[in-house]
Amino acid sequence: MAQKNRRQRRQEQSRRDRAQRAQSTQKRNRWDRRRRRLTWATVAVLIVLAAGVALPLLLTSSNTPSTPSTTAPVLSSHTVLKLPSASALSEQGGSAWVTDDLRDLLLRFDPTTGKVEHSVHLAGRPAAMVLADGHLWVADAVDNQVVEVEPTTLRIQRSVPVPTGPTSLAVLDGDVWVTSLEAHELTPVRLKTATAGTPINVLAGAVRVAAGYGSLWVTGTTDLLTRVTPAAGSAGPQQKTVKVGQIPIGVATGQGAVWVANGQSATVSEVSPSGLVVRQTFHVGGDPLTVAVSGDDVYVGDGTAQTVRTVSPTESKALDVGTTPRTLLAVGAGVWVGASDPGRVLAVTPG
Repeated sequence: MAQKNRRQRRQEQSRRDRAQRAQSTQKRNRWDRRRRRLTWATVAVLIVLAAGVALPLLLTSSNTPSTPSTTAPVLSSHTVLKLPSASALSEQGGSAWVTDDLRDLLLRFDPTTGKVEHSVHLAGRPAAMVLADGHLWVADAVDNQVVEVEPTTLRIQRSVPVPTGPTSLAVLDGDVWVTSLEAHELTPVRLKTATAGTPINVLAGAVRVAAGYGSLWVTGTTDLLTRVTPAAGSAGPQQKTVKVGQIPIGVATGQGAVWVANGQSATVSEVSPSGLVVRQTFHVGGDPLTVAVSGDDVYVGDGTAQTVRTVSPTESKALDVGTTPRTLLAVGAGVWVGASDPGRVLAVTPG
């Protein structure tokens, strides 16, 4: 009888395990379909554009064609780390971290040697990561949560539920702010208490977020960039939008501007943070999906051409990286590139 009961318990546990795996697979498949809808809609339009227009190699302003400088240093790169897929990056004080969303891993590695020092398996797909208040915060796009991780041991500290489809993180005023693609919301996560505040419904949609100039800058599911200024008390957050290019995705702040990578229109918009107007539009061609500001340069990752470029009205540099840039992180005078197909962490530097 005891043996029969043990067999029944094992069978019941096996059924529960299969049900949990099936549920996890369904969640992952739903996220994959959402991501493919966004990516392939962009790619389809870009294929049509490429067939009908000979896109220039060098960047141009919307008003005046740029003149390439003969003294502009060439971009160079080297591989820091090889892995199946790099979806997010962080770096500080000689330590570095990368998320692998194919294996659902967070890895700490030595940026000098490329040696992986430690790794931890995460419950769901890591879509974004930021280092704040001495801890790593990782967006789990499958389980709709933000996970707090101790950066040295990679021990998971706490998990904070957030609205559906977290895709991007930024830090402002003691909070980690999370964009939720499906929910169209921007949610603050309190660093000290690891609790979520009241979500902000972003009317233009919420894809990615950057912090700067006292505000949050959110790209959406329309051709708009939204400035969200959190306000204390009963005043509530203030929202204001500016029209940029088609399918704005990547966003970054620096050099006195907000920079938006417009995937479908193959442009980068330079937006004035105070006047909230587009100062210039740079035609970069291809599929600009991610952008970062480092030193005196603005870097753009092109998913179709597999290149990293700098943006300037007078001189530009381009580098074929041989892989698809998914995220850019400002490091030193250049950027690190988190890429897939093949998976890489690359260091791109001027000169």
